Amino acid sequence: MKIEELKTEIQNITEPRRTSHGNIRHKLEDIIIIGLCTIICGGEDYSDMEAFGINRKEYLAKFLELPNGIPDSDTFRRVFERINPSEL
Repeated sequence: MKIEELKTEIQNITEPRRTSHGNIRHKLEDIIIIGLCTIICGGEDYSDMEAFGINRKEYLAKFLELPNGIPDSDTFRRVFERINPSEL
């Protein structure tokens, strides 16, 4: 699957965060793609997702927006805890 196709499919996932209020700094598609890439590359947890993103930020920025940089491990945890697994 091409990254563009993956980004399109991710748009079908229900946003699990409160969009009407709160501080949403990172795009859902960026969080999910970094998370999936981390797991594919052998990462095991949210800290690994943050480290993966930091170590590959320049490469990831070629196809992700990353408006506020790489999310931290707590952001990955909060989002993945709230995503409906059947949608993912």
